Amino acid sequence: MNAFRATYSDWKLIKTRGVVQVVMEIPLADADAAYDVLGGMPVHGKERWFGIAALKSTAEEARAKPRQEAPSPQPDGAKRDWRDLPPSQQAGIRCEEPVFAAFLKETRKDDWHETQDATDCVRLICGVESRSELGTNQRARIIWHQLDSAFQAWKVVEHA
Repeated sequence: MNAFRATYSDWKLIKTRGVVQVVMEIPLADADAAYDVLGGMPVHGKERWFGIAALKSTAEEARAKPRQEAPSPQPDGAKRDWRDLPPSQQAGIRCEEPVFAAFLKETRKDDWHETQDATDCVRLICGVESRSELGTNQRARIIWHQLDSAFQAWKVVEHA
């Protein structure tokens, strides 16, 4: 096999290297095959380039439905995909979760010590006065997505 399927899940700015990391998620059942295609673990100082192409159905969906910041209305009781929620709403939901506060206390000790509150801590980390700025400030939005991705990874490792 020379290819594997994955879903686009995140975008991370690496300012120190002037690059962006594109994060793709692979179904666990396909992980070994993807590992083989990628050639195993990355080797420091030895880059390997790969091409990325959208699967036909994904490309067709993208052309048919332009990406919107605000999600479309859902029928009563229907859940929306997390990625369809605006960053300010994501942050509002996270800040109400006790496990998110525990994550901030453990991984962002200095920021937490300064604020002692999840909402204030997120504002401090993202450099905004209001969570609503996460929708308009690109840098803050990227920082929020990185923080939320780190939280999700921490939750898997710490609370598996």
